[in-house]
Amino acid sequence: MEFIESGLHFRFGEGWVIKKYDAHRFYQGLSGSGLKGVDFLGILGEELYLFEVKNFRRRHDWQTDNPLNAVLAQPAAFAESMAYKVEDTLLAIDAIWQYYHRKWLFRRLLPAFRLLPPTEGDWRFWARAHDLIQNPEQVKVVLWMETEQARPALLADLTQALEAQLRSRAASVRIALRSDYAFLRQLEVASGE
Repeated sequence: MEFIESGLHFRFGEGWVIKKYDAHRFYQGLSGSGLKGVDFLGILGEELYLFEVKNFRRRHDWQTDNPLNAVLAQPAAFAESMAYKVEDTLLAIDAIWQYYHRKWLFRRLLPAFRLLPPTEGDWRFWARAHDLIQNPEQVKVVLWMETEQARPALLADLTQALEAQLRSRAASVRIALRSDYAFLRQLEVASGE
């Protein structure tokens, strides 16, 4: 699976099952109701990953202001907006599952979906994602945050704020960047431009 998001090229290995959530038809419908969403969802083994990608590098010649300035000015507000995206995505996974659960064929096939590995097909993916969110220990949040300069203090503060806000919803919150994402197996990331 390969995606380009915010000027970054993500290449996921065989073990991953990925949904580009912010381009999915369900997100298009739910965003009209005011729900936000992460960029993509991934299932690897028995874990659900929620990826939000923010590239604060200047990617165009006409950009003079540092895009990170808004975050530097209000890091707590930025962390809160990221936490809302995660919360809204978890609500959406439940809403999608409920939508499918109204279909008699989905209900009939659900026991099989739980035994089979997830696939990119909607029914199996959303059934598995819903099962995984029932146990917060199986939910991992990844904020992919590219900056022009190393900002370890900012990244530590954001991680701490997100962990506090998502404590009961996710087992871990990690901030990744191209120079540090070894904690994610079977993934390659490069500049997509």
